[in-house]
Formats: sequence, C-alpha cells, structure tokens
Amino acid sequence: MFNDPEKTLKIYQKRKKPLEQKSFLPDELVKLVDFVLKEQLKVAGQISSVIGPETVLTPSHQLVNGKPLLPRESFSLDHQATRDLLLRLLKYLKESRGQLSEAAEQIQKELDADENFLDKALHKYLSGDDDFFREFGEKTPAVPRCLNFLVQAGATPSIARTADALSLLLPRGKTWNQGHCPVCGSLPYISELREKQGFRYLHCSFCHSEYQFKRMACPFCSTEKSDSFQYFQTREIPGVRVHVCTSCSLYIKTIDFREMDKKVLPPLDDLESLPLDIKAKEEGYNRPTLSVWGF
Repeated sequence: MFNDPEKTLKIYQKRKKPLEQKSFLPDELVKLVDFVLKEQLKVAGQISSVIGPETVLTPSHQLVNGKPLLPRESFSLDHQATRDLLLRLLKYLKESRGQLSEAAEQIQKELDADENFLDKALHKYLSGDDDFFREFGEKTPAVPRCLNFLVQAGATPSIARTADALSLLLPRGKTWNQGHCPVCGSLPYISELREKQGFRYLHCSFCHSEYQFKRMACPFCSTEKSDSFQYFQTREIPGVRVHVCTSCSLYIKTIDFREMDKKVLPPLDDLESLPLDIKAKEEGYNRPTLSVWGF
C-alpha cells in the first residue's frame, strides 16, 4: 500500500464516495480517515526505509522456523517525518468537535508537560506495550484509543517503507507455515484471495507487509482441521467473508474481489466491513488485532 503512494491514492479516490455512503460510518470518522490516509501517503512518498548499519536481521535459515526478519521492537523510525505527521494529525483532532477534540487537548497537555512524552509513546507502540495506551485511555474515557490511533497513524508510513525494503530479502513466492508476519512477527488483521487459484495472502497489522499463507489453516493457532473452519458473509457487504476458527475462537475477515470490479485497499476494506466484526463478536468469536487505524 505505502510502497506505491500514487497508485494507492488513485484507488482511494475511486472508493471514497462509496465509503461516504456507508450509513454505519459516522461522517466525522469518514472525514478523519480521509485526512489521515492522504497525509500518510504524502509522507510515504517523501521518505525511504530506515535500516541502520547496526540493524541485525534474522539469518535466512531461522526464518523458515517462524522467527521474523526484524522484530517490531527493533524497527527504527524516521523520527522527524513521524513527529511532524503526528503533530499534524493532533492539530486536526484539536480543531474537530466534541470528544475527539477534548481527547486531543488532553494529549497536548501531556506533550506540553513532558517533552519526552511523544518519544516514550512511540517506543511503547514499537514494543507492543498496549497496557501503556490502555492506561492513558483512562484520561480520555470518551475516546480511549485516541493516543494509540495518533501514534500508530504517525508511525505507519515510516514503518511500512522499512518493511517494504526488508520484504525484498524474503524468499520469493514462498507460502509461509506460520500465520504471523515473516517481516516483523506481528499478527495479520485481514486476508485476501488472489488469482484463479485463490491464493491466500495475509496483511500485517503492524508493518503492512503482505505474505502468502496456506488456504486451509488458521493464521492464529495454525490448526489445519477442516471441521474447525466456518465462514459467513452478508449481502450488504459483498466480497468479504468472516472466517472463524472453532479451535481458538478467533476470526479473520477475507477479501475476495476476484469477480468484482473493485480494487483491494485493505485498510478501507476492513473499515467498510465493520458490521461483520460486530456479527462475529455476537457469535462469540474474537479478533486478536486492532484495525490499522488503531481502534
């Protein structure tokens, strides 16, 4: 997605209007997504990967055993680009109305009181310390994931550009046996079927890498028992199914636009299929990751 910002922007422009017509998505949220995505793509087009000479990558013989190429906590950021983007997003939230504005003002207070707060928050995000964000969410109870959203949105372009460069070091055309991302080790947030054969690709929730995975296997518990898999979909959301695993009670949504005149854009596909998440939750299944929007 971020490896070709111009192409992604063109796809988004074609899909923007249908997104705005989703009655279950508040106008405020759609406008926020529009602003964030455009700003992220702008930044992604201006920065390159951040892989320092001291970066230690996993040897190729260990990759096949499930060890990621570079664990997420070892990723480096383009700090200036990340900080500038994050502050632009914060400014947008402060100028919005209601609860988002109030939450943004609380975050601004933290920044004013502690000049290292932003660096701390970025470090906590890279290390996957969600307790930090949950605890801070108590200060913004109306929008408890606001800080996580800001940090994730600000860091994503830099992380994704680095992951794109790292993915070139992976074996080409490999179908991975583990469901987690071979680049950073994080879990996928959505999957996609491609080509006539229906090859299955997973999309990483952290670094946005995409990687091929076995069609009939759970990406979370790795079971391959056919009687453990079920799926459902609705007429209102064509091209997206929910695949559930009865062994671990987790689920993942799967995009299949192969017979539709529609381009895949995973972050939007995830957002547009929100009612399927609600239905899966009602059926007793859980999603192990947040969306790539941080909520």
